[in-house]
Amino acid sequence: MGFYSNFSEEDLIESYTNQVDHQGKADNEILEEILRRSSLEDFLNKIKTKNLYQNEKNRLIREINGHYVNKRSKQECLSLISSTLLSGESIRLLVNIKYDQIHQNVENLKVDSKTLMYSFVGTIVASIISSVIIFTILYQFSFLSVFHFSLLIPAYIINYWVIRLITGKTRVNLAVFIASFIATLLNCVYFIFLINYS
Repeated sequence: MGFYSNFSEEDLIESYTNQVDHQGKADNEILEEILRRSSLEDFLNKIKTKNLYQNEKNRLIREINGHYVNKRSKQECLSLISSTLLSGESIRLLVNIKYDQIHQNVENLKVDSKTLMYSFVGTIVASIISSVIIFTILYQFSFLSVFHFSLLIPAYIINYWVIRLITGKTRVNLAVFIASFIATLLNCVYFIFLINYS
């Protein structure tokens, strides 16, 4: 039994394609496995069919994106998209998934007054929570005090997750990114204050 004998057809296609793309040709062992299962021509036809379907899906995704940008509803988008390769159910599934993903990405990037307000509140709350956690760790494990400024890294991570929880947006949102950074600067101020007055 060869290396590729336990590969699924999908894995075999992926391996073959990678070898051809990176080395210019497939190695003998993979070719032997392909010929053991079927003919090379059948295998290449499967790759061609797979690529056709993937290209068609990519085309539809671009159309979905265009319809979203033009402020069409999901239902309008669904009624305007058609394909000769994909079934109606596949198109419906693709529209539902991709339309929602595009909407979430756009909403995630949006910086509005609500996001700014929640980011401000998140900055204060996060810096307090992370400082309490870090100070508690330093109190419990005093030997870590030599690394106190290195603890700004976990403080930043805690700040980010608290702000993300409060705003409902990720760090690709500019307000969330800045709020996490400011909260960490506040941690730094708290640390300096603690060091000077302890």
